[in-house]
Amino acid sequence: MLCPNCGYENPEGRRYCEECGEKLVDLETLKERARRRSRQEAAKYRREAQKDGLGAEEAERRLRRSRRRGRPWLGLLLLLVIAAVIIIIVVIAAGGGESGPEKAVKEFYNAIRDKDVMAYLKHTELELFKMAERGEYQPDPYTEGIDYDTYVLEGLTTRLVLEEGDYAEVEVNGGHFEGMKSDGSATTGIDFAQYPRLVRLVKVENVWVVQDYWIMKLPYPIADIGPEEPEFPEAEGEPPS
Repeated sequence: MLCPNCGYENPEGRRYCEECGEKLVDLETLKERARRRSRQEAAKYRREAQKDGLGAEEAERRLRRSRRRGRPWLGLLLLLVIAAVIIIIVVIAAGGGESGPEKAVKEFYNAIRDKDVMAYLKHTELELFKMAERGEYQPDPYTEGIDYDTYVLEGLTTRLVLEEGDYAEVEVNGGHFEGMKSDGSATTGIDFAQYPRLVRLVKVENVWVVQDYWIMKLPYPIADIGPEEPEFPEAEGEPPS
């Protein structure tokens, strides 16, 4: 008899392996016991069917129903598998397949809207972000360039144009972006569906950083900046520092 643990060939009739002491299992005996239990179970249901005046076909149906009831874990397992598939589908539909550069662009614009200076620095000035994390630098939204008092950002959509190694390009192709001052003045805003914006990013220490972010943050069409206008019209008239 072959030991299932070490492979030693034991004489017939041994209950434990002479080589390693493993309990020996006679597979043929186990199979015969299973077949015998199955035959006994079938005979039991046939006897019950005869007592109830039923034929062999009904007895067989009862036997099959009993076996299905005896394995309720199969139904539970099926339900768990279905639930897992639904969760995966929901995650993918919710943006689970969105690229890293696209996520970074959305985080950049959301940080401006929320005036979240730490999230803003993470995707614009990574070194300042790390210094602020260590407590060596105290950031402020206005000094970092989040210039308007409030922002409106709705329905932002993006499309990955290019991703090669540590460089990527993302097109912002949908949504409305607008900045407003506390005195009630506001920018013209930008409809990205009408004026798509190409955002360039580089990966630094596994973080996607927005290039030319001082232009990308403007809440109006970049084309509106003419040669006679300053790059940052909101800062026009301020005394030089």
